[in-house]
Amino acid sequence: MFKNMITILIVMLTLAGSAGISQALADQWIVGSMSIRNDAGQNVYGEYLSVFLVNEKSPVSAEKCLGEADHQRKVDCINNCHLDFYKRFQQKQQQAGYLIAQTVTSTTGNFAFLNVPPGTYYVLVKFPAMIDGYKVAWQARVIVTPGRISVVTLDESNLVLPKNRRR
Repeated sequence: MFKNMITILIVMLTLAGSAGISQALADQWIVGSMSIRNDAGQNVYGEYLSVFLVNEKSPVSAEKCLGEADHQRKVDCINNCHLDFYKRFQQKQQQAGYLIAQTVTSTTGNFAFLNVPPGTYYVLVKFPAMIDGYKVAWQARVIVTPGRISVVTLDESNLVLPKNRRR
């Protein structure tokens, strides 16, 4: 595998000529990582999870759930928000041009979208995505600029819905 990567790099450098390595390798990519902290405070990666690149933000909120005093009702409310977010995606993905690309995370929670046209997009992770038994959902805005790598970090600071699991 390492040999194949070196061969590909040599071919890319040859084709790039005087344009340089950065243009040959960084032309409109989105790279990212996905993780949350578990109950012990350790970083846990999102392994083998579907990640979607879409061109439109979807309305989503769990505000109505946060004031719920009863734990079980709060859990049920957040679960319903995850399900609603999933259903909206399922409906929208049928619309022409909405779903730009799809990929899967590695064992270390990394992902990439290659050769993305310049523009504003949203990196979306939705139900049934789970990390360490928690349901997770993200919808992160990313701007793709010609000749630059865009980096997206999905973690607890930018979850679109609270991470949730039954206990």
